[in-house]
Amino acid sequence: MIHNMKKIFAVAVVCAVSAMMLASCDKKTSDGSQPAGITKSDIDSVSYMIGYSTGMQMMQSNFGPLSANAIIKGIQDAGKGVEVDYAVFQSVVNGFMEKRTEALGKEMVDKSAKMLASIEKDKDVVKTESGLLYKIVREGSGVKPTAMDTVEVNYEGKNIAGKVFDSSYERGTTVTFPLGNVIKGWTEGLQYVGEGGEIMLYIPAELAYGERGAGADIAPNEALTFKVELVSVKPYVEKPVNE
Repeated sequence: MIHNMKKIFAVAVVCAVSAMMLASCDKKTSDGSQPAGITKSDIDSVSYMIGYSTGMQMMQSNFGPLSANAIIKGIQDAGKGVEVDYAVFQSVVNGFMEKRTEALGKEMVDKSAKMLASIEKDKDVVKTESGLLYKIVREGSGVKPTAMDTVEVNYEGKNIAGKVFDSSYERGTTVTFPLGNVIKGWTEGLQYVGEGGEIMLYIPAELAYGERGAGADIAPNEALTFKVELVSVKPYVEKPVNE
């Protein structure tokens, strides 16, 4: 919730800036003209960008559908200097997000179970004791990593709706990290494929982001699908203890 509150405050800041911009847009000089250096095009452009930024912040905070009219009213009130008690602000937003998270979590439990059950029917898919499902696309000819090793990968992650929420392919660069520092499904799953290989991981929520979810694209209790290419493995080397 602390993470969400940071985003909420970011939205509030942007909204406050928006309000000030809206108020300034109507200010004119004594002869009725716009202040020097301000054109209608400038105002339209910056207003759009501020509105876009506000919308992006709200999407990232995963509020779900909101009332556009109420948002505009809030921006206008902020511009007028109307004050909202912080405790009320916190109570309203936190209460809303708690109810939304709970509802999304309950809905996603069933969807995740159905998706994993469908994947499990594939004869090439292996189910481990932890509940992880995986399929080897390409074995790879190199060493298999341990949880202590550092790996270099290319990957693509999708949620149940099939939306790509993260992709090193799209960024055009591989990612390197200690295998023990990621979600449990990755830590376990990549130990089944060799260097140079490719694996599909179908990860239950409890081995991914659990009841908390992650951002707007990964709901609480949501199972995830990853395509991962293991580019290289850097074995862990224990550092000598200085006597």
